[in-house]
Amino acid sequence: MNTELTHYELTYIIPGNVPEDEHPKILEKVNELLTKFEAEVTSNEDLGRRKFAYPINHLRHGFYHTLEFDLAASNVKKLEDEMKLDSNVLRFLIIKKRLVTEEEKKEEKKVIEKIAKTKIAKVEKKEADKEKADKQQKEDKKKISLEDLDKKLDELLDEEVI
Repeated sequence: MNTELTHYELTYIIPGNVPEDEHPKILEKVNELLTKFEAEVTSNEDLGRRKFAYPINHLRHGFYHTLEFDLAASNVKKLEDEMKLDSNVLRFLIIKKRLVTEEEKKEEKKVIEKIAKTKIAKVEKKEADKEKADKQQKEDKKKISLEDLDKKLDELLDEEVI
């Protein structure tokens, strides 16, 4: 038997019509499947309720969960077959994933924060530019209206009053 463990990611969807109090049972069942095939779970993340791009089995929403685990390559097909039989899992996907170290996770987090800061700065600059343009436009309107008023006043004063 091949004892070489490969790192995988399993993302699965629980149907939106399943009550949330039943989710722990489903999560436990999936974890039991993984332990049955001697998988070592390294990460477990609940991604929450999301809307589907298109209806799946007449459903529009589902609850997404992601697990990262190490498993022997020979057991992946068996795990997929067991997952297909579970009626509480609407869809699932198992992919081979490169193992990310803690240092790489920290670096990725820094990059994401930097990107977020630059986006925020761009939005703030855009808003400031818009406010400045609006203020300039209002001032221009005021100037035009005063000039027009002066012209009209001059015309009235130049006319002879009968």
